[in-house]
Amino acid sequence: MKNKIAIASAFLAAASFSTAEIVINDFLSFEGFVDSSYSHTDTDNGVSGVSSKNANEFSIDQVEVSWLFNFDTITAQIDLQHEGDDSKAELVEQAFVNLALGNGDVVTAGRYASMLGFEAFEPTGLYQNSTAYSASGLPGYAQGVKLTRESDTSFFGISVQDEAFDFGGDNLSSSSYAIEVAYSRVLGNGLAVFIGGAYQDADAGDTYIVNSYVTYETGAWVFAAEVNLGSSQNNAFDIADTDVGGTDVDVLSGLLMANYAYNDTASVTARVSLEEVDDGADKYESIKYTLSHNKALADNLALIVALSYSDQEIAEQDVDVTSATVELLFSF
Repeated sequence: MKNKIAIASAFLAAASFSTAEIVINDFLSFEGFVDSSYSHTDTDNGVSGVSSKNANEFSIDQVEVSWLFNFDTITAQIDLQHEGDDSKAELVEQAFVNLALGNGDVVTAGRYASMLGFEAFEPTGLYQNSTAYSASGLPGYAQGVKLTRESDTSFFGISVQDEAFDFGGDNLSSSSYAIEVAYSRVLGNGLAVFIGGAYQDADAGDTYIVNSYVTYETGAWVFAAEVNLGSSQNNAFDIADTDVGGTDVDVLSGLLMANYAYNDTASVTARVSLEEVDDGADKYESIKYTLSHNKALADNLALIVALSYSDQEIAEQDVDVTSATVELLFSF
C-alpha cells in the first residue's frame, strides 16, 4: 500500500480532510476529488541579456473518480482520471482486483501504484499542494501481480510487473520484466521506517532505484526524512525540456519535512528537497524550499496556500523558480 506508514498522518495534516466513500449498495461504492488551483510563477534563467519569465495560471489540475467493488474476500478498484489540459490526459489510472488470503495476506492483479516513496500520488494524501521532486526516479504505475502482507506494526510487499519506470516516455525499449519490493515497520513511540526498491530489466539497459524514509510523530508534529538513490541505462531519469538524461544516468534525491497541526482543522508544513541527476556530460541539480498552509473549510473542502522557491543548475546554467499557489480541493 502506497505510503503505508504515513497515510494516517497525511490525512491529519490535510486538516481532518474527509474522503468518505458514497455507498450505492452492498457491493458498489465510489469516491473521488476535484483539484483546482491558481498559481503565479517567476523564472529567472540567470543568463545575461535574457529577461525573466513569469506566468499566471488557473486550472482544473485533476479530477478523479474511484469505483470500489466489494465481494467479501474479493475486492476491486477502478480509478478514472482527467489530469491537466491535455485531451489525452483522460485515462484509467488504476484497475486492479484484490484477493484476501487471510492473516493480512492479499494478492493484487492489474494496474496499480508503486509502493515506493514517502509522498502520496494523489493531492488528498499530500501534506502540501506539490510533490518534492521533479526527477526523484521513483516509479509510478505499472501492470502486474503483487503479494502484500500487513499487520498492525509491519507491511511487506513484492510485485512482479511489466515495467517499473513508465513515466519517462522516452524509454528506448519495453522492459522484459520488473520487480518491486517494499518493507515498513512501526518501531513504537511514534517512530516508523521504510525500505524498498525497484529493478527493471530492459533490452536497452537496466534501471534500479532504492527508496528509504523514516517518520516520527509526536503530539501535533510529524517529521519525515527520505533518500532515493538510483541508476538507469534506459532513459528513465530524463529531465523534461533539458539535455540532461540519456542511457547512463545516476539520480540522487531526498527530502526533510516537518508538519504541525495547530488545531483540528489547520496545519502548517515546511519541506526542503534535493535532486541531482548526472548523465556524465551534463548535470541537473535542484534544491527546493516549500512552505504551505492547509485549512479545512468544510468536511469535504480544503484550501491550501503554498510558497516555493527552487535554486536549479541545469547543464551549468543557473535557474531560479519562485511560485505561489492557491489550491481548492473538493473530495466526495
